[in-house]
Amino acid sequence: MKEIRFQLPSNVSIVLWIAISLYLFQCVHENNNRHVEHLPGYYKEGPAGRWKPDKWDHFHKEALEASLHPVRPGEPGKAPFWNGYARRFIYVPAFEFKAIKGSVKYRFTAISDINIKRYTFEAGQPWSLLSPVWADLPTGLVFLRVEGIDAKGNITGTAGERFFYKAAPFNGPYRLPVTDYRSSVIWNFKSLLNQPYYSRWKTDTLPDTAYYRYCYPSKMLSSIIQGMVTFSKLARKDSADAITIAKNAANYLLSISLPAGSPLEYFPPTYLSFPNATAVARRRNDQIMMFYPSLAGEAYLDLFDLTGNKKYFRAAVEIGKTYGKTQLSSGTWPMMAWIASGKPVEKNLCVPTDIIRFLSRLAKYPGQKEFEKTSKKAFDWIMENPMRTFNWEAQFEDMGFSRHYGNLERGKPLALAVILLSRAAKHPEYVEKAEELIRFAEDQFIVWEKPLPREMFRTKKRPIPGKAYLTDRWFTPCALEQYDFYTPIDASMASAIRAFNKAYEVTGKEIYLARAISLADNLTVAQKLDGGIYPTYVLDLTGHRHYSESLSGNYRGNDWTGWINCATASALALLHLNETVAP
Repeated sequence: MKEIRFQLPSNVSIVLWIAISLYLFQCVHENNNRHVEHLPGYYKEGPAGRWKPDKWDHFHKEALEASLHPVRPGEPGKAPFWNGYARRFIYVPAFEFKAIKGSVKYRFTAISDINIKRYTFEAGQPWSLLSPVWADLPTGLVFLRVEGIDAKGNITGTAGERFFYKAAPFNGPYRLPVTDYRSSVIWNFKSLLNQPYYSRWKTDTLPDTAYYRYCYPSKMLSSIIQGMVTFSKLARKDSADAITIAKNAANYLLSISLPAGSPLEYFPPTYLSFPNATAVARRRNDQIMMFYPSLAGEAYLDLFDLTGNKKYFRAAVEIGKTYGKTQLSSGTWPMMAWIASGKPVEKNLCVPTDIIRFLSRLAKYPGQKEFEKTSKKAFDWIMENPMRTFNWEAQFEDMGFSRHYGNLERGKPLALAVILLSRAAKHPEYVEKAEELIRFAEDQFIVWEKPLPREMFRTKKRPIPGKAYLTDRWFTPCALEQYDFYTPIDASMASAIRAFNKAYEVTGKEIYLARAISLADNLTVAQKLDGGIYPTYVLDLTGHRHYSESLSGNYRGNDWTGWINCATASALALLHLNETVAP
């Protein structure tokens, strides 16, 4: 998902300019979500009801206490500062401010935009945590200045300034659901089948290119295969049609995959170029983003498990073999490779959580143990690199390349957290690492309530932020996607739901389950408001065309809600959560 980008202010003048704008255009968000009294859902039998109000109060106190503990704080020469481009924090941060010669200590002054009050303390280093004042700072905008002080008490200079948003910690419950999760998932898939570009696969073996997102075939068709395999098990009356759709989508994806003998043989393409395709797809149709074939591989395995057709199993194996042949000595792959040569397009490396998951699954089939070695090398790379640096670079087919922590995302760290938790029985030390990843993703990407003011997205190049940054329309609680598209997406919520759910299963900590339920319940409400399909953009834009309305012709009028892969990810996450909470 993208199409709108923001840039971090690069100097203090821009920061001050934004501060003045915020002073003139304050955006105050009220907490409208206390203890099910005024919640818009109506399914009172939802799993949130298992806890009484005093238990929810306990969860909130637990979240407040946790917010006083940092997420991987930086320290010069020891730990990198990953948060240089971060705009908001739930957990107490530390910033990369430089020491000033002659200073014996540093004065920290934080000014709240909510009450115009100054919160001060002194510390020995300019990169010290804001712990002494963090609990007292209200949710809202904060301007921070750190000044050096010499032995005589004189100011030696400014070590650094920072403008950020202190985000609200978890304080559920937020909204009642509108139905149970299983029924919600069935409703989503039935609504998808009402879309002509989706139901077309019942009879056709070619995509309806009026739905222009088919220009991302690996992503879209893999989601159709997985979605329909899942739906076939939920709805007997629609089972035959669902299996037909999955087969037709899979057969088409196989037909356009790269030929044997080519450098990236058997990989399905990331992009297709046709008249209605996006400019990105037309520009990059000679490239492959290296983790996307693993999504197709998993979809083929799903279809093989359902039908027993070995054609799909062989396709998955061939994809796995190509991963083995193209793996770098470091253990990962290029983020993007040229189809003709298999060589990297840029220096950026793939963060291979999807590949690890696919190869590990493939290795469990009889006679496929070889793939475990490839998966382990990739796992070792990710543990030695982004797990150490926290440079969780956003990697989406419709985005560019990023540098120096400039564009972080929530998906890869949450996916790794699930992988670590899945292996915790043999490696108990993975639990702490997984929890750290989940806290990072929550800190940067989960909005429980009171979103950032829209004015934080103003830049000189974009004085009026786009619709995605109408933050008072964000349908909270929700989860944001990536720094360069910092807006609520249902698939972002899905990845958080899965991670919270898995964390609860492994640790037994109920606050994880409460968080998963809170996000899932809100997703059912958003689904109801949008007519049946989980909306891609979890925000209320008055007058926009709802996803679940049957469309004809050019589907571009439905940009706000039409990513079917996101709807499928949401469905799978809720279905897994349902297995946890169903009586």
